[in-house]
Amino acid sequence: MKCLNYEARRFFLFGMRFFFGLWLLYVGLTKWIVMGPGTFVGFIASQFDKTWSPHALNVLLGWLILIAEPVLAVAILSGQQARLVWSLTTLFMFLLTIGQTILMKPDVIANWQYTVLTLVCAALSE
Repeated sequence: MKCLNYEARRFFLFGMRFFFGLWLLYVGLTKWIVMGPGTFVGFIASQFDKTWSPHALNVLLGWLILIAEPVLAVAILSGQQARLVWSLTTLFMFLLTIGQTILMKPDVIANWQYTVLTLVCAALSE
């Protein structure tokens, strides 16, 4: 348990890398395994087709989410290029926040918390 002796910044980043990385990997793999890619992309497209967003962009968004979650999760867990990976994850969380805003979902506040959290991790990373 060497990590218990880390200084505060390093301990926080280690914990976030482990917990956020595992969570994001679970969320990403669930979409592939439980829902299936076609079902998930169809769901995202159908939700955003009700807005001003064009269908082709909605399908692209579905695939982006489907691919980005597990890829970012593995990158976070690897610990390599931490600032870049956390910055890309922050952009992804912001994309999800904007999506919830476009859909006028009241739970968009939860996405803001993830955006801030990942931005803090990016800021603290070397």
